This record gives sequence, C-alpha cells and structure tokens, in this order.
Amino acid sequence: MFSNEVVSVEGRPEPGDTVRVFDRREFLGSGMYNPHSLIAVRLYSDREREFDLDFIKERLRAAREYRGEVLSGEEDYRLCYGEGDGLPGLVVDKYGRHFVVQSHALAVERRLELVTRALLDSFEVESVYEKNDFRLRDPEGLPRREGPLHGVPGRQVPIAEAGARFQVDIALGQKTGWYFDQRVTRRRVREFARGRRFLDVFSYSGGFAVNAALGGAETVVAVDSSVTATGLGAANAAHNGVAECCEFRLEEAFRYLTGLARDRGGFDMVCLDPPAFIKAKREREGGLRGYRTINTLAMRLLPPGGILVTSSCSHHLFWQDFLDMLVGAARDAGREFTILERTSQGPDHPVLLSMPESEYLRCFILRVA
Repeated sequence: MFSNEVVSVEGRPEPGDTVRVFDRREFLGSGMYNPHSLIAVRLYSDREREFDLDFIKERLRAAREYRGEVLSGEEDYRLCYGEGDGLPGLVVDKYGRHFVVQSHALAVERRLELVTRALLDSFEVESVYEKNDFRLRDPEGLPRREGPLHGVPGRQVPIAEAGARFQVDIALGQKTGWYFDQRVTRRRVREFARGRRFLDVFSYSGGFAVNAALGGAETVVAVDSSVTATGLGAANAAHNGVAECCEFRLEEAFRYLTGLARDRGGFDMVCLDPPAFIKAKREREGGLRGYRTINTLAMRLLPPGGILVTSSCSHHLFWQDFLDMLVGAARDAGREFTILERTSQGPDHPVLLSMPESEYLRCFILRVA
C-alpha cells in the first residue's frame, strides 16, 4: 500500500511496527508499517497475525513443502521469495545447509534475529549469511551491509541442479551467489544444445555454459567481464567433466559481440543473460536501446536454424515490450525468427496472480527461420 493511499493512522505505530489495515470498516489484513517509505504498508496476512517467530516458522515450513512438490529431489533452491511466500521484504536462498538472507523491508530488518532463529529451528543449518548490500534497501532507509548471522560458510559451497554440480561463492559472488531463477531456461538450453556451437554471453559462473556442454554442445565459449566469475565458471566446467569443450573468456560483452558480428561469428546457438538494463522507469528508453543493440548483434551471428536464448530481468520490461524490442532487433539484423518457447523464473520464485510485479524474469527462445 503506497503512502498516498493511507487516509488515516490510528494510534502511534513506530516505523517497523505491525498494523491492522482497514478499507473504511472492512478489515483487509495485517501489515508492516514504514511511514518513511513510498510503500507505507506491506500486507503479510489477511488475518490478525503478529509477525513473530511462530509466524515466520509457519511460512518457511509451507515454503519448504511447496518446493518439495514442484522441485522434487532438489535440495538447493530459493526457499523464500518475499510476497510469493507470504513474507514480504524477505529473500532466503538455500544452499544445502547454508542459507543466504536478504531483507528490504524495515520490519523484516528489525526481525532478522527471528528469521535466523526460525531457520535454525526448522532446518539443519551450518551457516546463515546476510547479503544486504543492494539498492532495494535504500528506499526503506536501510544501511547496506553483509556478513555472517550464524556460523561461517566455506569459501565455495557445492550445490546441485537437475544433476549438474556447481560451486557457489556466497561471500564474493553476485547477488546471493547463484541465480536460481534461471533453472527452467538452463534445462531447456541443455535440451537444445546437442551438436551446436554455443556462445554464453554474461556467463557469470557458467550455469548456461555447463548445461550446454552437458547437453552435448560441440563447443562452448563463455564470456564475462569478471575475473572471479570466469574463474568460477572454468572450475564448474571441470567439476562437471566438460572442461575440454568449454572456453571461458574475460571480455566486455558489447565489444566482444561487435567483433564477432563483424567476422560473422562461428556460433549457431547464442545465450544472452544480461543484468537488468532498466532498474527504474526513467531508465526505460536507454535500457531498451541496450537490449536492442545486444540482441541485434547476437542475431547477426546466427545461421539458418540457429537459436537465440535471450533474457531480461528488468521489472519494467514486460512481455509485449520485450517482444516489440526483439521484432525491431530482428529487423535491424536482417533475420526472421520463429518463437520456439517463452520461459520465466522457476517455481521457487512463485508469482502471485494478484501481484504481477512478482514476475520479473522473461525469456524468449527463438530460431532463425
């Protein structure tokens, strides 16, 4: 509930307190209150509930049971996805017995000790680590910081996803260390890659590259501008026994693709998984130009029958916007494509029907006609 939707406040709730919310006389639910934020109230229950230890444990238990249903056999996943799991402002990633916590709501921040206790009471836990050095905390007036809340994770933590194995650097890695949201698209890449020359741009620690190699790609080239990421990617390829067909290159993506397009490439499957180019509405125009440029460059590399896997994690780029941008990029590249598939974030990032903003990851898998 935005601040301009609040008509009146009864009593004297402090920032971070929980409140009961009414629309006139109709009770809507219980919420977290922060009068200093644009989002003044975050509803967490349609009943009168306190945001206490029992409530957090109840929601985490339900989240674990749901993931047991939709990700049968998997032990590593996003355990809590904010509103999608009824815990607004809280993200928890589970790496075996290691847990990474992010909070971007004042009320959750003030209850991080309860969140840690709930994890310790509900799971076998070696460490709980907070990664709270990110921009979503700024509107809530929260300081940026990171560090251990319980125990200390190893430098690299092993995880598994659909049979593939990876090492995650919790402390030094991007975001929480791994991008669970792309699990569905990574599986599709593995299924499409057989016999292809695969290029993974913005490869990070090699999630797509390793899956392409495991799927039988002839060659795999992975490109990222981070020394840490490319080193971890090479280690992950070796860990999965596919190092011989994988090359990890330290390159800036736009420059590298420009050079390939000039030389007509040598790849028949390209994967683009860039960071968000549009982080706010005011960045929309420039971000769209960036998406169009990089997709045009990738499209020019592909021969007839070639495949492009292209993603956007920008909240402000919706499906139709993404499609319109790709139509323009294909025109610029002089290519015609068919849509093989559209994918989104995995089921451990549940999208609320009543909150379309909870969907942010969009991916098209295209084939050159």
